[in-house]
Amino acid sequence: MELVKVVGANLRAVRSVRGLSLSEVARRAAIGKGTLSELEAGQRNPTLETLYALAQVLEVPLGELLVETEAADGDRQVLVRAGGADLSGRTIDVQLMDRTAIGGFRQEIYRLYARAGSRYVSPGHRPRVVEQLLVHSGTLVAGPEQDPVTLGPGDYLRFDGGADHVYEAPGTDVVATLVMRYVDPVGDAGPGSPAP
Repeated sequence: MELVKVVGANLRAVRSVRGLSLSEVARRAAIGKGTLSELEAGQRNPTLETLYALAQVLEVPLGELLVETEAADGDRQVLVRAGGADLSGRTIDVQLMDRTAIGGFRQEIYRLYARAGSRYVSPGHRPRVVEQLLVHSGTLVAGPEQDPVTLGPGDYLRFDGGADHVYEAPGTDVVATLVMRYVDPVGDAGPGSPAP
């Protein structure tokens, strides 16, 4: 199923489980009710910023809105081709590469592309979210908004994603791998499961 349909179905399912109206979710996410309706119907492509705002309101990880189903076998072969982003934003594009549940934790691996001259401040995620970055090309200023560090090719950073954090590409485009890890107390539950 194409991503726009998967995202729409997941948004509807999670909103329903949470018992929230379309109007309430749209208001809390600061988007138009018509926009949310089109997203849920699979008739509109979400931006990274919009989908992230909705994930925050619905109290689910971003990756939970991007996947259709998951195999129970964590050892299955997965192939993701380069060249496409799942979500494009004003400053950053991301592509979900893999999502697994291991030992009470959920891990999501993203390919991250930051445009030259861009700066994005991500609101803090839920508590106990760890973000890990490995820069492949370019220079990336990243980490907690109050104390970011400058990373170059081959540099790695791990930080608490529960606080506001920044991704900034001051000079050239940046390609990096982003790994997010968080507690998954409900095991391998799908969209609509309670957030940690």
